[in-house]
Amino acid sequence: MDSERTRTGDELALTGKATSFLGQSEDPSCDVFSQLESSVIQPGLCTHCGTCVGLSAGTLEMHDTTWGPIPSPTSGVDINLSPLASTACPGLGVNYPELYDYVFGELPTNWLIGCYRELYVGYSSVPEIRRRGASGGVITQTLIYLLTHGLVDGAVVVRQGYPRPWLAEPFIARSQEEIAAASQSVYVPVPVNALLGQIESFEGRLAYVGLPDQVAALRRLQQSGHPGANKIEYILGPYVGTTMYISSIESYLRSNGIRDIGEVTELRYREGAWPGYLHIRTRSGRVLRAEKFYYNYLIPFHITRSTLLSVDFTNELTDISVGDAWHPRYESQGQGFSIVIARTAKGAQLLHCLNEQGLVHLEGISLDDALAMHGHMLDFKKRGSFIRLGWRSACGRPVPHYGYRPKSIPLARRLVEVVISSIFVLCRQPLVRSLAEHIPLALLGPSFDFLRRIWKNVSKPTKRKGLGNYEVSIRLVDYEQ
Repeated sequence: MDSERTRTGDELALTGKATSFLGQSEDPSCDVFSQLESSVIQPGLCTHCGTCVGLSAGTLEMHDTTWGPIPSPTSGVDINLSPLASTACPGLGVNYPELYDYVFGELPTNWLIGCYRELYVGYSSVPEIRRRGASGGVITQTLIYLLTHGLVDGAVVVRQGYPRPWLAEPFIARSQEEIAAASQSVYVPVPVNALLGQIESFEGRLAYVGLPDQVAALRRLQQSGHPGANKIEYILGPYVGTTMYISSIESYLRSNGIRDIGEVTELRYREGAWPGYLHIRTRSGRVLRAEKFYYNYLIPFHITRSTLLSVDFTNELTDISVGDAWHPRYESQGQGFSIVIARTAKGAQLLHCLNEQGLVHLEGISLDDALAMHGHMLDFKKRGSFIRLGWRSACGRPVPHYGYRPKSIPLARRLVEVVISSIFVLCRQPLVRSLAEHIPLALLGPSFDFLRRIWKNVSKPTKRKGLGNYEVSIRLVDYEQ
């Protein structure tokens, strides 16, 4: 039975045990993969999380396409896919209110940032770890602490440069050195949950680092009692605003006269002092570098479709989530600072231990400060994504459901979204992409950054108006077992 309620401050009770957010059949005899093909893959809703592959006992594999890695049948074998694959698929939807209740036992008091216990700005106290991290090295430092103190026996992370120099892959790190080697960000889709089979067979406890959709799928599997997912003791994750297809790197290479991505021997997305720069080395010894804010010009040309439909920016279902601390006070120092959110009791306790032992430096901040650091992207996800979802639904196209939606979005904000989405549509056109590749980065990068700043200043009043009073309507579903 469905009911519509508005979150105004009182707790909302979630009743019943969910078996599937969208009510899909859990009859093992149904063709689960065919359902995912028709409902998720073909409509372009795949988030590239790898969950279905990880649950397929090797009968599915991720296949690289223009639109990112997509699950496909493994040659020569019959598909054997658990019905949990549809239950946990974030492309179908994530019932955030239900998962909030499962993970935290409550709903957020602030729907922009999600449930939390403590808010910090911090960084690793180990200079090398801080330097090598995307921002402050907090996730790397936390994983090393968990491993070296016997709290976990391994960590699910992503390492850049495997299986090819320009790609990245998930793996289970078993040593401090392997964890350190997996530091920094990767800005293209990596199907972390394809490791679910390895996770299930792993002997011991694990920590896990994933993107919001991957974390949501994992929490759904934990809720359903999946043995592999329940081996994971700690879940950490970065803030995620936008990701890009690997075509972004191919385009950047072409703009520098390199036609074959196979020429790349090394790639790092956040090399050097914070905020870092794109670093690419080729077989000929040539080194390409682009400041972070300059190579961001690639985003509107190569942004992933799932990015535009995701509503979770701060990785709301983790124990600890971490993002760049964008504030003049920290930016002016030219070193990595992270905003750090302790969401669960064990996440908060873990950060206390790290701080007390001098492994990280943490400084408490207010909710207003935490929100102000990322107001632009919070609006992009918490209002912009819902506008884009509404347009898609109005066109008769399938959309993921999240269990809630904004109570209201001002007309002015909807008009701003017309401009934003029009830019994305324009930049996706092959001719426009080709023209951009012929503009030198020395001109295109600074021009993009200049226009980005102007746009943010011009649109800020509209995009921030009413955001501080963000309220949602929640759809509660009583599920039958």
